[in-house]
Amino acid sequence: GSEMCIRDSIKDAIATLPESYREAFVMHRFRDMSYKEIAEILGISPKTVDYRIQQALKQLRVDLKDYLPLLLPILFP
Repeated sequence: GSEMCIRDSIKDAIATLPESYREAFVMHRFRDMSYKEIAEILGISPKTVDYRIQQALKQLRVDLKDYLPLLLPILFP
């Protein structure tokens, strides 16, 4: 039901992120990697990783504002 719809919306919103933001966000949120690990893999500084993830979250909050109450536990554990 609506659970599926929300999941699709999250997927779509993540898919529309700029690739660099998406990459860092997915590694951190879904693969449980630290900023340091992500930084090493991508060849950037942990500060840049942090910035990209913050930007990704900012965009997701806008794109998913209708679902925000339901998403808080998923996006902001």
